[in-house]
Amino acid sequence: MLVLTLRPCTNGIAVDALGMLSTIATGSAIDVYGPISDNAGGIVEMAGMSHRIPKRTDALDAASNTTATIVNGFAMGSVALVSLALFGVFVSCAGISTVDILNPMALIGGIVIVLELDG
Repeated sequence: MLVLTLRPCTNGIAVDALGMLSTIATGSAIDVYGPISDNAGGIVEMAGMSHRIPKRTDALDAASNTTATIVNGFAMGSVALVSLALFGVFVSCAGISTVDILNPMALIGGIVIVLELDG
């Protein structure tokens, strides 16, 4: 992976993005337990159970919140890498030698393309 990243090549960026995307499914599956543990904590509180039990459900809820944050970071990072790879492929296929992002037309064109890909 490190060798592919060090090469200024679209393949390395794409492989990195796929590696990050492959962990999102597991993280999202773990993240599903957040609302379950939160609801369990609410039930324990309403039932007036022992003070030890809410500590356990709060710990599970905190772990789920941490997992959700990590998954969101991986998702945003992989989206950034995929967009970089797509832009690299576009530039190489279109035969563009330089891209001046300070040019207003280039900036507006990039924003329009991103909005079109998103919607």
